[in-house]
Amino acid sequence: MGWQQTEDEGCPRVPGVISVTACGTQDHDHGTMMKRRQLIGSRVLALLLVGSLAADVLLKDVGDMQQLMWACYWASACVVAGVFFRSDALVSWGVIFFAGLGLPAWLVGVAIYRDVQLTSVLMHTVPLLAGLYYMSGMTAMPRYSYVGAWLLYVVPFGLSWRFCSAEAMINLSHWVQRPLRHTLPSNAAFYSVLLVLSAVMVLAAYAAMQYVLLRRSDLTAAALPAAAEADVRRS
Repeated sequence: MGWQQTEDEGCPRVPGVISVTACGTQDHDHGTMMKRRQLIGSRVLALLLVGSLAADVLLKDVGDMQQLMWACYWASACVVAGVFFRSDALVSWGVIFFAGLGLPAWLVGVAIYRDVQLTSVLMHTVPLLAGLYYMSGMTAMPRYSYVGAWLLYVVPFGLSWRFCSAEAMINLSHWVQRPLRHTLPSNAAFYSVLLVLSAVMVLAAYAAMQYVLLRRSDLTAAALPAAAEADVRRS
């Protein structure tokens, strides 16, 4: 016998789980199973990321350890922690960072320097895949996630400016041969443009992904009453 609708309009959704309804044993079981698969899959990818990070660190010379100040390492750690501690906020921060800044900047670097290493490829793709797989079970990203994503760049930027060598150009905090030197005659102007541009890119990535999640959530919610009515009729 099919499950019955409540007297409310449709079945209210459970926040954070897109395919689980507050009524209906069948939908609850299916949603729980889907959520478990998403969590397991994202954790497998997170373990692959941990292995990639460990291999990358072991392959570095002592003099290159300052490269760990790159924001992508911080964002990767953020995604791993978020997946294993089931923190929507941490995962969202990392995914927004990679979608808006980390992956585009890395692709530009690859195009310019023609230098691609396996660990680098894994470190710039696996965090995004793991985070997106985890987020497939979310109805929306936490509010102001873009702020956390932007801080994943700003904080390492400030620390690398203070502690890293200028020649390494970590997070572009020191640019020995600054582009647009005639247009931006001072380091202060260059840094200001860099920070504003990074904020815009992060905000754009957040807006796009939030729209997709909310749109999918609305479509799912709209389909539930029709599915419930069909199930009742079959019973």
